Amino acid sequence: MAKLRPNFGWQLRGQLHLLTGFIAGFVCAFMLLLHIYDVRNGISSSGISMSLETELHLKLAPARVLCMVLTCPEYVELYARHVHATWGRRCGKLVFVSSESYEPLGVVQVVDAEGGSYHDLWNKTREGFRHVWQQYGEQYDWFLKADDDTYVIMENLHHMLSAYDANLPLYFGYQMRRYNVSYMSGGASYVLSREALRRFVTQAYDSDKICPGAKKMGIEDFYMGICLQNVGVHLIDSTRAMPDDNKPKFFPVDVENYLYTGNTSIPDWLREMSVSEVYTGNNCCSKYSIAFHYTKPERMYLYEFLVYHLRVYGQRYVEQLPRRWTFSEVIEMFPLENNSDIQDLTQMPEKPDNF
Repeated sequence: MAKLRPNFGWQLRGQLHLLTGFIAGFVCAFMLLLHIYDVRNGISSSGISMSLETELHLKLAPARVLCMVLTCPEYVELYARHVHATWGRRCGKLVFVSSESYEPLGVVQVVDAEGGSYHDLWNKTREGFRHVWQQYGEQYDWFLKADDDTYVIMENLHHMLSAYDANLPLYFGYQMRRYNVSYMSGGASYVLSREALRRFVTQAYDSDKICPGAKKMGIEDFYMGICLQNVGVHLIDSTRAMPDDNKPKFFPVDVENYLYTGNTSIPDWLREMSVSEVYTGNNCCSKYSIAFHYTKPERMYLYEFLVYHLRVYGQRYVEQLPRRWTFSEVIEMFPLENNSDIQDLTQMPEKPDNF
């Protein structure tokens, strides 16, 4: 019998180890379920409610987005610093481009000191894009171009872009048309995929035949539309960019103009040049709206409060990411225009002055 005691001891010890492992596993599983419950219900481990901004970050696995914001020396303190303090914080990388450097905000000089006015927007844009491609091209998936008086809800931008592949040549924004050419409104901001930016810099930038060169009074957004179409980039109107959402998400004029139901609130030029129909009132805009032009600094902080801090008691939303588009679906939904009028700009039949 004495010989059996060592075996019995080992058996008892093994059972204790098994029981201990079971209890530890149960406790770990319970803590994990409790954490998941807390996250879904907006509760932190310390009992303090999480901010909406934190919740949105947890729900989305953000793509790498670089934000290039155009500014000028007179507007660095007036506008740019408020972009830096509000929505610019949520960019993967925020780059201000101007005609003078300004170290406190990381403003980069991309044109001569004399080239910082409104009439130099095209030069600043093309040089700004060349700069970010050379410095950061392989580090980011998407490249947002915005003005310093635009407010952007980055989480909604990530939501839209999650349906697309940055390796495809894509160009998003508020689609307009003039002189028989489609393009995205520059004031509303627009987004280039990594492949679209690569084609602009390596194929279009140096060719005056397919892309306007540097010049004053250049129509920045119109010119960009020409350049990108001529290197096979697909234009994706944000109005149709997501299934089951046919409302615009980028806004060239103050959003107040859309919310007011009077016919006079929308300027005639916008109705004439917009590819999609313009609506007013509460039905005007997507629930996932992204960018708002003509936003004064005080309005930026108002948007910050309304979007990220204000809660409506009892409101909960069931959300999911949009289905990812295949390349064949993108081609079918957003085909290239193959506009023969712009394939050789020296022969362009109808064009603006100083083209």
